[in-house]
Amino acid sequence: MNFPLDDLLTVESLIAVIVAVVAGVTRGFTGFGSSLIMAPVYALMYGPVVTVATVLLLEVAVSVDSFTRIAKIIPWRIMIPMWIMAWLAIPLGTWILFVADAEILRRVISAIVAGLAVLLMIGWRYHGPQRLITNLGVGTMSGALNASTSLGGPPLIFYLLSGPSTTAAARAGMIANVFIVSIPTVSYLVLSGALDSFALWRTAALFPFFLVATQIGNRMFHASGEKTYRRASSWLLLVVAVGTFFA
Repeated sequence: MNFPLDDLLTVESLIAVIVAVVAGVTRGFTGFGSSLIMAPVYALMYGPVVTVATVLLLEVAVSVDSFTRIAKIIPWRIMIPMWIMAWLAIPLGTWILFVADAEILRRVISAIVAGLAVLLMIGWRYHGPQRLITNLGVGTMSGALNASTSLGGPPLIFYLLSGPSTTAAARAGMIANVFIVSIPTVSYLVLSGALDSFALWRTAALFPFFLVATQIGNRMFHASGEKTYRRASSWLLLVVAVGTFFA
């Protein structure tokens, strides 16, 4: 299989690299949000199926590096119950998808997420314990919303950022969540042939830029204070909510 150098050196590829860099810096700093930046642009250039496979493969690949560095500070006691319930709640989310008006549901959830983002912006925090029952509840909500509206991330993000966890632990939990949730999906897409040889080459070409950008974002996180991190994450969450409301 020859390396398609001429096909990769195009204006479209340059745009793809720029988007990957912006997304990588965002992900490295906040721990989430890169797919929300890459997916809309790549979908216009490559189509939805290839885009999902490309974005998730980049996420999983870069998470291998991130995961090894943050494993010790991931709030496992909180995350594991949420992941279990998120997977168990997929049938519930699928049922909601078929019985509810998807457009109305998406807009309602987006409005709620916007409200949660505003709460984070004004500094609201829950200082009580994050009990097992609430962990299970958030996981169920995340899994159901992910299957029904693709907005499963924001409830988990709000829960981690508004709780008593440190910003480092909350960010580690979000990075681990992207890694854990993406692996089964990206494995299925790759094995099913969603990425042809050229798409794999293109993803491989984007990866170094995405990786370096996440490292830059990671350095920015360690150089910033807690208020800066929470403010940036809150604004990103609000942008996601507004974008999905009007999409």
